[in-house]
Amino acid sequence: MKRAPKALLFLILLSTPLQGAETDTVMRDVYDAISYLLPLSIRDAGRQTPWDKELVDAKLDTLLAASAVLQEHAGNGDAEFRLLARSFDQLVNSTAASFRQEWPDFAYYSLSEITDHCVACHARLPSDSQAFFAQRLLARMDNDKLPAEAKALLLVATRQFSEALTVLETLLLDPTMDPIEADYRGLTMLYLRIGLSTSEKLTRVQRLVERYLSRSDLPYYLKQRMLHWSSALRRVQSILDSQPALEQALALYDEGGSASPVAGNRQGAVEDLAAARLIRQHLAANPTADKNLAASLYLKLAVLSLRTSDPGPAVPEMESLLVAAIESAPDSDTARKAYALLEEYGFVHEEHLARQLESRVLIDMKQLKRAAGITVNAAH
Repeated sequence: MKRAPKALLFLILLSTPLQGAETDTVMRDVYDAISYLLPLSIRDAGRQTPWDKELVDAKLDTLLAASAVLQEHAGNGDAEFRLLARSFDQLVNSTAASFRQEWPDFAYYSLSEITDHCVACHARLPSDSQAFFAQRLLARMDNDKLPAEAKALLLVATRQFSEALTVLETLLLDPTMDPIEADYRGLTMLYLRIGLSTSEKLTRVQRLVERYLSRSDLPYYLKQRMLHWSSALRRVQSILDSQPALEQALALYDEGGSASPVAGNRQGAVEDLAAARLIRQHLAANPTADKNLAASLYLKLAVLSLRTSDPGPAVPEMESLLVAAIESAPDSDTARKAYALLEEYGFVHEEHLARQLESRVLIDMKQLKRAAGITVNAAH
């Protein structure tokens, strides 16, 4: 239950921009449900009190209905978002089952995974803050007691990106926060991801990197990485200022791969995250683009996710992108490459996708294999 504080972030994915008066009603109902269920989801197991089953059921029904609205909205979105919405819906159902069986431990687990979905979805592209919902929710929570990382994720999930950067800056520049521990915990990568994904001007990120370079306890390998990031941030800013074309995004993709000498190295993270941002913007601006090009771009986004994500993330972001690549151009070389990566690196709910040909928990691997133009025999 070490992940329990992250349960405080749940269901903010539902503040993803929908449209119209229906959204306002849904959001009010969701806020009401969250404000009631949150105290129950984080209560001390040793001090449990009886649940008002009828009221809990009513709040869970509200969340299930809101998830159905999100599913409907996702039907008009891109393939990646549709899969994230499908996964989100499964977790909402798991959360409901956990509450109804009064299994708080399982509720914690489901809610923490939903939290990761919130962050993954809201960090995809820059957009205006959902301030009304976010501020009302935060006002009801004693988030000062949260660990800094959990608080930063909460702020990202509620689209308060500047505040999230402030929390992480304070943590990273704290003399007691060892740079190696910060690297191991992914704090610098989290900061970079938020800054590069949500800011038009990278001056603030550049300033943090320069200040971090002045730390006397910075080991050599991290100093070399920060020096590279500093230079890369300046180049990326000049690209962003020049109304970048897809060709520049693809060049950054190649540069990011060349900058990192081994798998898991973060040297090329600036180029990788900038490339992902520009590719996503291109896909969003060209929803009817050539399907083969779209598949190729989804495949590149999956590789970028693999290069910049923490090992074993709960959110199937990379998996979603590979599915999008297969569905965009079935029976193509790109689809077969995507399927191979999906089998090799894909996990959903900690189950390797190469072993999910029959279970179809979230991703129908057998159907995707056929779609990719790969023969499905009795043994596979």
